[in-house]
Amino acid sequence: MKTSSFKKSALNSLAMLPVLVLSSAITLGTASVDAQTLQLNGNGIRYQSAAPLYSAGLYLDKKLATTAEVMNNGGPKQLRVVMLRDVSADEMGDLLASGMVANASNDELSRLIPALFSLGELLGEQKKLAAGDSFQIESDPDGKTGITSISIKTQSQSQPVKRSFAQPELFAVMLRMWLGHHPADKSLKNALLGQTS
Repeated sequence: MKTSSFKKSALNSLAMLPVLVLSSAITLGTASVDAQTLQLNGNGIRYQSAAPLYSAGLYLDKKLATTAEVMNNGGPKQLRVVMLRDVSADEMGDLLASGMVANASNDELSRLIPALFSLGELLGEQKKLAAGDSFQIESDPDGKTGITSISIKTQSQSQPVKRSFAQPELFAVMLRMWLGHHPADKSLKNALLGQTS
């Protein structure tokens, strides 16, 4: 199937976005979004060329076992990523851009262009992600902090940098990088859904 010229253009633009980075260790059994406690739904490791790249954990208000259940759940959600090795911002930007383009429609990407450029500004501050650096993506549909927020924490920062986005589709498009029809890593997708295959 041919990639549309819009998707190619979006991929080229997104590839220039350096990568997100998240706070906290994946080993935590709970997380908090707007004072609501979430439970670890599942966690796993993303491999690239047989080497571990990062660990990821999905936190929800209740255990869910399918992508459809997660996407249709109206409660708060958090995806937390911790880097396991150093990686350039360009390389992570390529991976994230490819994941979003592979799992989003042209209409979704078109509507999200302002948010993606704003996200690019936030991520552009990072030159590279080192082992131990982290980022988290949160969806808090009914909370006070906005629809989607992204926090970046590097070892050189005393406090995480956080930005909120009002576009409700942004979280879903980003989450589908891991849980969509074309996930970054199928084993990691299964792990995030609590499946032990």
